[in-house]
Amino acid sequence: MTRYLVLSLMICTALALWSCGEDVAAEKPTDPDQGKTYFYLKEGQYRIYNVYEIKYEAVDMSDTLEYQIREEVGEPFNNNGSTSHTIRRYSRLNSQESWELDSIWSARVEKDIAVSVENNVPFVKLVFPAIEGREWDRNLFNVQPETDTKILSFDEPYTVGLNTFLHTMEVEISNLDDIIVSKDVRYEVYADSIGLVKKEYNQLLYCSTAGQCEIGAGIIQSGKYYRETLIESGNIYDVEED
Repeated sequence: MTRYLVLSLMICTALALWSCGEDVAAEKPTDPDQGKTYFYLKEGQYRIYNVYEIKYEAVDMSDTLEYQIREEVGEPFNNNGSTSHTIRRYSRLNSQESWELDSIWSARVEKDIAVSVENNVPFVKLVFPAIEGREWDRNLFNVQPETDTKILSFDEPYTVGLNTFLHTMEVEISNLDDIIVSKDVRYEVYADSIGLVKKEYNQLLYCSTAGQCEIGAGIIQSGKYYRETLIESGNIYDVEED
């Protein structure tokens, strides 16, 4: 009887360990750095975008612009204990013209957040680990109203123009659309080991003054539509081998 009891205990122990192993595999913790390579800050990395922009000044008054932006990740520097990179931004009307310096931003990955300082305004662009559905306040470090920024998808393919990126993260900044008052729809898409590949902002104020326009007709009084789409990326330090 003792032999059968020992055998039974061994079997039960083996089954318990096998079941425990399944639970451990199923509950494998998320890598705390997941998503950091989507906010790519390698020195010398450049990205070129086509930009399409519409500025609405008043009812039936708008200005449409098309041009290109080039971003270059510059040298690292110490920023209150964390490492930041300069982001030099150049602009030109088309590929036939020379680049001209437009502005200098900075960006950093600090513990579990990615911050971009754009024209002296800091924005929390991403949070880590990047998990679908995760939310945060994009304006945590500035005086703009709080926003419920959210990761819509992670590690999914996304097509921009003629290019399909296999591993991307789509971030929803705002999704408000009131046809009577205003529209604020903004999102950004990041690709692994590249960075931002698409940005689309549509922020409009509709005419809602009785006697001046038909309320609810979607007549734009003021605002801006802005779209950036990546057309080229690489590293200025790369040299072709013979």
